Amino acid sequence: MNNQAKSTEVITKEEIREILIDFICKQFIVEIEDIQIDKSLVDTGIIDSMGLIEIACFIEKKFNFKVKEDQMNRKNFGSIQHIVDFINKNKK
Repeated sequence: MNNQAKSTEVITKEEIREILIDFICKQFIVEIEDIQIDKSLVDTGIIDSMGLIEIACFIEKKFNFKVKEDQMNRKNFGSIQHIVDFINKNKK
């Protein structure tokens, strides 16, 4: 059982990025080629403000931590790369 807990702690940023992009592609019906990891998902029209909430809910369930309302800003959610960094910093 300790091995299972430990394996979730060593998830890499690349794995986080893959999980996040897979979710976004499926949830918002987007082709992976249309996603730019360094561009805003809102500014590029992939998601709207409700989409940000859906991504935050996904993060909470998948990575086991609470996303506070004041954390949902451009610094943390401004791009795929920002979201990956945010998850990596806060995951349990």
